[in-house]
Amino acid sequence: MTDELRIGLGLWSGQHGDPTDAVALARAGEDAGFDAFWVTEHHGLPDGYLPSPLTVLAACASVTRRIELATGVVLAPLHHPLRLAEDAALVDRLSGGRLLLGLGLGYAEHEYRAFGVDPATRGARLEALVAALRAAGTGEPFSAPALGLHDVRVTPTPSRPIPLWLGGYADRAVARAGRLADGHLVGRGEPGIVDAASRTLATVRDPGDPAFVRGVVVTCVLDAPGGGASQARAGYARAQQAYEAIQRGRAVYAGLADPVAATDVDAHLQVRGDVDDVVAGLRAVVASLAAWSRVHLVVRLLFAEPDLDTARTRVATFGERVLPHLR
Repeated sequence: MTDELRIGLGLWSGQHGDPTDAVALARAGEDAGFDAFWVTEHHGLPDGYLPSPLTVLAACASVTRRIELATGVVLAPLHHPLRLAEDAALVDRLSGGRLLLGLGLGYAEHEYRAFGVDPATRGARLEALVAALRAAGTGEPFSAPALGLHDVRVTPTPSRPIPLWLGGYADRAVARAGRLADGHLVGRGEPGIVDAASRTLATVRDPGDPAFVRGVVVTCVLDAPGGGASQARAGYARAQQAYEAIQRGRAVYAGLADPVAATDVDAHLQVRGDVDDVVAGLRAVVASLAAWSRVHLVVRLLFAEPDLDTARTRVATFGERVLPHLR
C-alpha cells in the first residue's frame, strides 16, 4: 500500500523558451502546491534544449523555499564526476537540502561525440558514479579508479545525503536502479511500461521498502479553462518531434514513440480531458503502483512553448482544480 504520494511538476526542457522561465515556473509550481520541480537535459539541439540542469536549479533555489528541485535526468556519463559531485553539493546547499538528483545514461550519439566519451563505457561509468557521489557527500577523501578519481574530496558537503535516482526503460537499466539507487524514474506513464518496470524492480527491491521511490512521468493536458490545452498540444508535438529525431532507431523505444503530428497529439498523451478525466487518469497511475510504499508522480504539464504566462496559468489551474483531488 502506498504510504507516501508526492506530485512533481515537469519536465521543463527549455525548448522554445527562455532559461529564466524555469525560475518563474518553479515559483509557480511551489505556489500551486506541487512537491517538486523537474528539469531535464540534452545538448546541441537547435530548439534550445536545456544543457545545464543544475545551473538552472541553482537559480530556482533562490526563489523557492519548500519545493524539491529535481533532475529528470542528468546525462551522467557526459559529466566529469568530480565536477558533478561539487555542483550537486552546492545546489543542495543553496536550496537548503532540496535537490533530488536523477541520473541517466543518455543515448544520443552526437552528445557522446561532442563530449569525447565512449558510449560503450556508459553503463560502467554510471554504476561507478553512484558510489562516487555517495562517497563525495561525506566530505572525506575518496577514490573511484574507474572514473579516474584518486584521493579527492568534495567541499562543502551537501546539506544531507542527496537522494540519487536512476532513469531508464530497458530491463538492465531498471534493475540497476533497484540495486543502486534511492528511486527509479520512468519517463512515460503508460500502463505497459509502468507494469514492466514494476516486475523488474520487484526482482531486486522490496516494494514495501520505505527507502525506495517509484517515480513516473505522466504527460497530461487539461481541457478546461486555464489549462492552455491548444498551446500544450502544439508544444508537446514540437518537443516530441525533436526528441524522436535523436532516439530514432533505438530498439528499446520501438513502439513507444511513433512520429507525432500536430494533428494527432492525443494518441500520445497518457492523460487528457476535463478535470474529472484528468483526476481519474492520474489516480489510475497511482493505483497501478499501490504495492510500492513511496510514489512520486511527475505530471508533465510543461512543453516546448514560448508563452510563459500561459504555462504559469496552466500550473496554477492544475494546482487549484486537480491537485486537491490527488492528495
